Amino acid sequence: MLFSLFAWHVKDHYLYSINYHHCGASKTWFGMPSDATLKFEKVVKEHVYANDILSVKGEDGAFDMHLGKTTLFPPNILLEHDVPILKAIQKLREFVITFPMSYHTGFSHGFNCDEAMNFAFGDWFPLGVIASLHFAHLNRVPFIPHEQQGEAVNFAIGDCSLEFFIFLKKKFKVEN
Repeated sequence: MLFSLFAWHVKDHYLYSINYHHCGASKTWFGMPSDATLKFEKVVKEHVYANDILSVKGEDGAFDMHLGKTTLFPPNILLEHDVPILKAIQKLREFVITFPMSYHTGFSHGFNCDEAMNFAFGDWFPLGVIASLHFAHLNRVPFIPHEQQGEAVNFAIGDCSLEFFIFLKKKFKVEN
């Protein structure tokens, strides 16, 4: 479709994604590094949404709204509030890879045909746990049920760093 858009979002369950451009007009992408996710959500909550449209109050309101993949706003709002934004033009026979927890958006410059899929490496499993906790916190059904992550998740948790658990504790306001 001519000039079709895709709204700001992270990939389902914080997975990696790869997009291959088979044919047609190029595509513009805007994205941000994964480590800016919390800052992105804070800026969106404070400068894009009015509180009365958020179904969830607090820091999780922006994430909850983005689950619907319906939010469009210019990247300059993020740049004005020091959220790092990257821009890429995807051309014929090129790949774009998005990383876990990395919000992105974009548009097509004309008719084109792309193919995309989500995937995971071993380093994703701790992020799958975060996604499961986040969905549970919001009373949402996760895209990948925690139970189906099985022993791989249990193994990955055993390899997590102290910094990872401190991040989880802060994100979900876990008391000692």
